[in-house]
Amino acid sequence: MKGASAVAVPDLREIASTARGARIPVALGVIALFATTRLLLFIAWQHPSANFVANDVYYYGYHLWRMLEQGEPGVMLEYPVPAVWFLQALYTLGGGWQTWFPWFATTMLFLDALVALSLFRLRRPSASVWWILFTGALGPIVWFRFDLLPAALVAWACLWSTSRPRVAGVLVAAGAALKLWPALLALPFAAPDPRRHGGGRQRLLAFLTAGFLFGMASLVATGWARSASPLAWQADRGLQIESVPATPLMFLRTFTTAGTWPVFLSEYNAIELQGPGVALLLHLSSGLTVSALVLAAVLSMRLLRSLRDEGPLAREALLLAVLAIVLALVVANKTLSPQYVTWLGGPLAALLLVPRSPGLQRPVRVLAVALVLVAGLTHYTYPWGTYGIMGTPNGSGWETSVLLLRNVLLVALTWYSTRLVWQVTARRPIG
Repeated sequence: MKGASAVAVPDLREIASTARGARIPVALGVIALFATTRLLLFIAWQHPSANFVANDVYYYGYHLWRMLEQGEPGVMLEYPVPAVWFLQALYTLGGGWQTWFPWFATTMLFLDALVALSLFRLRRPSASVWWILFTGALGPIVWFRFDLLPAALVAWACLWSTSRPRVAGVLVAAGAALKLWPALLALPFAAPDPRRHGGGRQRLLAFLTAGFLFGMASLVATGWARSASPLAWQADRGLQIESVPATPLMFLRTFTTAGTWPVFLSEYNAIELQGPGVALLLHLSSGLTVSALVLAAVLSMRLLRSLRDEGPLAREALLLAVLAIVLALVVANKTLSPQYVTWLGGPLAALLLVPRSPGLQRPVRVLAVALVLVAGLTHYTYPWGTYGIMGTPNGSGWETSVLLLRNVLLVALTWYSTRLVWQVTARRPIG
């Protein structure tokens, strides 16, 4: 009996060693996937039809040169002050104009890898693999826009929403300081977590405290007019051709003879539409933005009510609500630039890390596959299909069709994710 007992007791050190050994091939596979996809993106970016995707880095660099080396005031008013500080720091650390471009792109590549590593370290390789596929499908634009930074901050906030609620709140505030849109996520992040007393309150207080500090720093350094300039800049912009509100006119422009809708490069460095119905769709975009704000409030109230006492699906509900709100913001935006799709990665990657109930397994897989498809379609529309979509007078039917499909899919995913939040917070079976 004594010998039998000795055999029955597992050797924990041996199990741990086996587990570590089993993770090494998986880790090597994830590294190989990241390296291969990024090499392919680098090769694709070198193509003459796609290399203009990097133009914004030159745009940033030129205006930073004007600001830092020529001392010109009133530069980069479209970006929040902390975002300009971040870009200034990169510009200075990178050695100025001559080495700015590779420094910026390498920083974004490193940030992309850091998110993937964070997901892998939480012992769910599938989440890391999904992030690599998602950002890879979106294309090299992730290296040439700073939208990856707020997207990464939101991703980490979602990952640590339960284990480190104060850190999560600060990360959301930092994301909002850089790009504004994460501020709306403070509403769902205020929802209680039944498994951690005061988790929602800690997230909210951390967000408010950090947000106040960022706001005061901006106000003291630059004044009210400069601190508010990104809002005025956004309000004055026109209807961008990639946006969901522009979808009806893009369809009419390409597939009917109902009218003529020229496209042009606006003063905001965006391709915009002009012609009949543009003003109406700009009003529609404003209405959709208000609807996104209402949706954020309603979903957050449902989270507060349903998770106050008990919540077996608490974290799933929170992350689904965050995803639904970000989707609604993207759909409502009259200036849906391709890099905005990056914002969707964090909440879904965090969802893949959560031990989900059986009823949520299939819906989360559907969301994961659909978002990679959205990223791939977006990559095709910019840069590969851009000239076809812009074509005068009507644009190319194939390239425009891909854009329209992407937009319809975004609308469908917004409805689907909102429906999932509704079901989870109502504690009904999910089919």
